Amino acid sequence: MTPGPGDHFDFVRIHADSKCDAYNLLTTQSEEEPFKMQINSWDTGLIMSSFRLDRAGRMIVGGIGDLEGKAQPIHAAWARRKLRRTFPELGDLPFEHAWSGRIAMTHDHIPKIVRFGPDAYACFGYSGRGIGPATAFGMQAAIALLEENEDALPVAAVDDHQEVFVSAKEAFFATGSALSHAVNPLPFR
Repeated sequence: MTPGPGDHFDFVRIHADSKCDAYNLLTTQSEEEPFKMQINSWDTGLIMSSFRLDRAGRMIVGGIGDLEGKAQPIHAAWARRKLRRTFPELGDLPFEHAWSGRIAMTHDHIPKIVRFGPDAYACFGYSGRGIGPATAFGMQAAIALLEENEDALPVAAVDDHQEVFVSAKEAFFATGSALSHAVNPLPFR
């Protein structure tokens, strides 16, 4: 059997969720400075959260948590409280969409590039902050492959990367995000 990409690397898979309030902030009552300037906000907490606007001007509330698991009601209630506390004037608007996916974390929070096969790289491990870095890594990986020059890569490629205690870390973040979202911001106040 020929080894595939998954035989060469592993990472901690953490659920990340987003809730989108699809009403257009830029054409309604919100003239708050961050929105006029299109500023996005991510915190640096262990259980990350974010606010951002998409290109259509919709508010997206993001965080760590599984919207398809047993803790879904906890994460949904957290998003509502977080929005109300941060932007009271938007707090009662309906969330029209919700989705979740997975982010890849490494033990040191530094992205990895694993080479497998003669002409392939896997770039991963952006720890939830991969939109910009993944684009840059992908471009540099393409250059490295086309020019046959690994010096073009932003970090050194390795033949293998394995994380330890992956299942335990995934359970830690699933439980931690549910507990954190159950009490932060406080549901009573």
